Amino acid sequence: MKKFFMSLLWVLLFAALGFMYFYQTTFDGRLENMNARAKNIEEKYQGYTDDLHDFDVRLIGHRKHINQNSQRFIELKGELSDVRDQHSSDMFYLNTRVDSLGSIVEANQAQLRSRIDDVDKKVTNLRRTVTQNNIRATQQLQNLSREIEKLQLQFTDLDTTVVKKKVKR
Repeated sequence: MKKFFMSLLWVLLFAALGFMYFYQTTFDGRLENMNARAKNIEEKYQGYTDDLHDFDVRLIGHRKHINQNSQRFIELKGELSDVRDQHSSDMFYLNTRVDSLGSIVEANQAQLRSRIDDVDKKVTNLRRTVTQNNIRATQQLQNLSREIEKLQLQFTDLDTTVVKKKVKR
């Protein structure tokens, strides 16, 4: 049995060596094939890279302008957004101010109406007072005129009485 295992071991060893040789030769063939294909791909890639480089060189100016215009559009969009936000803010501020001003105007109008009514009442009272004072003054003047006339009559009567007494003496 020992010989059988030894023989089996030798057979397996030779089979493994044969398999390794076969695998190595096919592996080398596959590597050569892969190298050939890689060289082909590399040549195509190099041609593509050269064409791309030429294309890039031709379009550098265009790309530069496109990037500049793109940046300008982005800046313009930002400025437009800022203007829109500022306009919104201004409109809100303006509406708030207009509402506030409307409230102030209404309050001032009510206050002015109240003052006008007060002035109208005072003017009416003043007219009434002036009219009453005018009537009183007129009555007092008339009373004074009558009293002056009475006094003048009395004075003239007294004068004539005094003159008659002087003449009698």
